[in-house]
Amino acid sequence: MTAPWPFRHFGLKTVSVAIAAILWLFVSGDEVVERGLRVPLEFQQFPDGLEMMGEAPSLVDVRVRGASSALSLIGPGDIVAQLDLKSARPGRRLYQLTPEQVRVPYGVQVVQVEPTTVALGFEASQSKIVPVVPAVEGDPAPGFVVGKVSVEPPTVEVIGPQSAI
Repeated sequence: MTAPWPFRHFGLKTVSVAIAAILWLFVSGDEVVERGLRVPLEFQQFPDGLEMMGEAPSLVDVRVRGASSALSLIGPGDIVAQLDLKSARPGRRLYQLTPEQVRVPYGVQVVQVEPTTVALGFEASQSKIVPVVPAVEGDPAPGFVVGKVSVEPPTVEVIGPQSAI
């Protein structure tokens, strides 16, 4: 005679419940936390022939969410905010910083980025050849004289924003 319905294949049912319980312990064992981090701002696809004017922010504040074990493994450089400048033109522009522009490891989610906008100014590049003029400071020791002062190379090419060149 066969066992009644709930007790049929009892061994397989016990093993499957045990496996489900172990998996649940692994998955739900980590508590989800939020953490605020200061991460570097990386400029990508910077166009040729343009120079950035003023001081650009080098760090942004990012709030991330994830398992406490995943967030404890985060090291410097694992999270980076990336701003694409391929559409940059001369003048001042506002660029949006969104959570999608932040590169994070698997299992970590970006909740917020501060500041949400970054103002950047661009100006066309210009080059100029300038002579190198050495400066001699101080006086030689008694009984000595300053000989011929020479420099190699005699000129250098300087590249920068048009207003500074």
